[in-house]
Amino acid sequence: MNTKLLLAGVLCGSLISVSGLKAEGKAPLLIDNFDKQGNSFGGRSSTYVKEPSGIFAGNDSNIKRGDAGRSLKLRYKKANQGGPYGKGGWCGYYTIVKSGPRSYFDATGYTYLTLWVRGEEGGENFKIGVADEAQEQREDSVKTEEIGVYLPAGKITTEWQQARIPLDEVFVDLEKLASLAICFEGDCFPDGGGKGTVYIDDMYFE
Repeated sequence: MNTKLLLAGVLCGSLISVSGLKAEGKAPLLIDNFDKQGNSFGGRSSTYVKEPSGIFAGNDSNIKRGDAGRSLKLRYKKANQGGPYGKGGWCGYYTIVKSGPRSYFDATGYTYLTLWVRGEEGGENFKIGVADEAQEQREDSVKTEEIGVYLPAGKITTEWQQARIPLDEVFVDLEKLASLAICFEGDCFPDGGGKGTVYIDDMYFE
């Protein structure tokens, strides 16, 4: 290996791959701006739910970022009692980022998962779920911290805020991503459950 070439590439922030080293600093990649059905990968997006929890998902053209387009509207009710295991069931929204049964998305080279979020009243809550091949086989995902950890105000408000979630904090195989999810988890609502409406827009890998 030409060590001078490798050092020059590192010092200059080069995007060149030397002797098979992975290129870094990829341009932002749109996952979904929710202007139409399906994400930018051509993957399916939908809700998941188990009673007594509930969820509604739709595209909203009234509350959105910018002058045109739509946002994702999620109206949720997360119970903390009843249902399977007495934990109130579950509810959330997922979007698939792989392009086929075994064609997982390689997210190496990206540093953050970013998205914009606002609430109808403020104080709403959720976590992001990230599934790789192993988690997909378990029909589960690895959860982030509560979304407020990644927001400038420290919580969801009625104004748009960008959440920037470091991918290295999510212990999954970034070379084999299967799906992303917005998860209304029971521990987000420790006082007996929660309900509300959140709006999501402009989700990217950056």
